[in-house]
Amino acid sequence: MVSSHRGYDFMITISKIRRVVADGFGVSQQEIMSRSRRQPIALARQASVYYCRKVLGIKYADLGFYFRRNHSNMLYAERSIEDRKIYDRETKAILEGLESEFPWLKGEEVEA
Repeated sequence: MVSSHRGYDFMITISKIRRVVADGFGVSQQEIMSRSRRQPIALARQASVYYCRKVLGIKYADLGFYFRRNHSNMLYAERSIEDRKIYDRETKAILEGLESEFPWLKGEEVEA
């Protein structure tokens, strides 16, 4: 997907989404790709998956390959973030802050 931000056109990639989310959640990109189940890392990983689906429309199986997990983990990650946007004020605030700073994260929803 090609988007523009502050007058610059650029290609949105999984790596770009992972970098933006890592910065927003205060974790490293390497931690997002790790096997860690610690809360802040797992939440950042789930948000990365959520935005990859929302912005890029990548299939669960392909996301699983990229994040080194199975497709059901990717489905869980997406649904978990959707629930947290409703019920968890702190997570919602972080996600809204990211979307405010990077409007291209508001990509259109993708059908499963």
